[in-house]
Amino acid sequence: MRKTPAAATDSDRSRLRAIPSVERLLSSQTFISLAGEFGRERVKDALVRHLEAVRSGSSGYDDTRAAMEVGAALRDETSSTLRRVINGSGVIIHTNLGRSPIDPQIWRAASAIVDGYSNLEFDVDRGQRGARDEHLGSLCRSLFGCEAAVLANNNAAGTLLLLAAVAAGREVIVSRGELVEIGGAFRVPDVIQQGGARLREVGTTNRTRARDYAEAVTKKSAAILRVHRSNFDIVGFTETPTVEDLVAVARKKKLPMLYDEGSGRVVDLAKYGFAAGETIRELIAKGVDAVTCSTDKLIGATQGGLILGRAEIIGKVRKHPLMRALRAGKESYAVIAETLRAFAVGQHEERIAIYRMLATPLDALRSRAADLVRETGARVVDSDCALGGGTTPTETIVSVAVEVPGQASELQSRFLAHDPPIVGRIVDDRFTIEMRTLLEADLPDVRRALLQVR
Repeated sequence: MRKTPAAATDSDRSRLRAIPSVERLLSSQTFISLAGEFGRERVKDALVRHLEAVRSGSSGYDDTRAAMEVGAALRDETSSTLRRVINGSGVIIHTNLGRSPIDPQIWRAASAIVDGYSNLEFDVDRGQRGARDEHLGSLCRSLFGCEAAVLANNNAAGTLLLLAAVAAGREVIVSRGELVEIGGAFRVPDVIQQGGARLREVGTTNRTRARDYAEAVTKKSAAILRVHRSNFDIVGFTETPTVEDLVAVARKKKLPMLYDEGSGRVVDLAKYGFAAGETIRELIAKGVDAVTCSTDKLIGATQGGLILGRAEIIGKVRKHPLMRALRAGKESYAVIAETLRAFAVGQHEERIAIYRMLATPLDALRSRAADLVRETGARVVDSDCALGGGTTPTETIVSVAVEVPGQASELQSRFLAHDPPIVGRIVDDRFTIEMRTLLEADLPDVRRALLQVR
């Protein structure tokens, strides 16, 4: 039987009268606990919003629902969306997943400095203000053979700062084949121009010779710049001068030779199945005057941009006004220093996560994969793994993966909904989880997720 308007009004009034007061609810144990976690005023505001929604709706007040919804709202308001993710994608240095993971050993050593005060800008020997950019000097001189070093907050910042200090208002000579766009639509020409320099393009997209650089030099020229091609390679009818050729041109024309190396190659990667390439130490030994590189790619640390080279050039960088805007913080110095130390003492495969991944033998990967798929419907398959981060764009190395049976796109969504999310990849309509990119701490979570899809 349909209610009359009068009856409906009486029912609504009765429902509204049943809603407890805000002060009464705040005195209950549930909301006292929430107040202890989030603060009484914040809880009060969230509770008022919840009760307003109840009054405007058709359902009545419920203690359990109120506690759950208010608690969830408070957690959403006071939490970052940044969270741990498991990388089973087959890309070791995955830019979208934070690039290089930091090993717990490195993190603990760095935290001993970060969790208290430090001598970031204090000279302990003299008892007066010091300079933060000197903390990596000795370590970088030993590791790279440079005269001096500075740390900016990323490689783009390092390149911008270097060009601003060396070539502001003058021309920088660059090959057309190196005017790349990196992730996030950042373009090398834009970085050059924002540094106050003017771009002088030479050669063609696929062929540039040493004489192209030499012929482009004028009184307006400030430097020759080589840029590592990130995320792609040019093959076929190509020609590129060697570093030695460019250094010879730079010396003859009395210009500094700069190199945006980008990836931070400290050791030769040929050992891990990739093509050999010049390390930063080799570039400096060949006469490059200043090198910039990322610290969260092949160095395997947190985000930063090293500028390494001759003392005269690094001195100009230190004094430039942009240095303060682009400098790194104490956390970056602590993590990067500890990571570089691992290279210096030959322990990078033990202490740096990405090198431990690269050095893991196939037999060990197969053994781990076999443990993961036991009592599940998944199976162990051969795969390949990319280094990522724009470091070796056309190369992969052999690896092992776990293939999960079922509809690939549905499985992908299901594993992303796991806590923590598991990022796999779809290969030939099959959903797989790459073993080489999994950390030791990830294995129990992946095992649990696989058991849930049996």
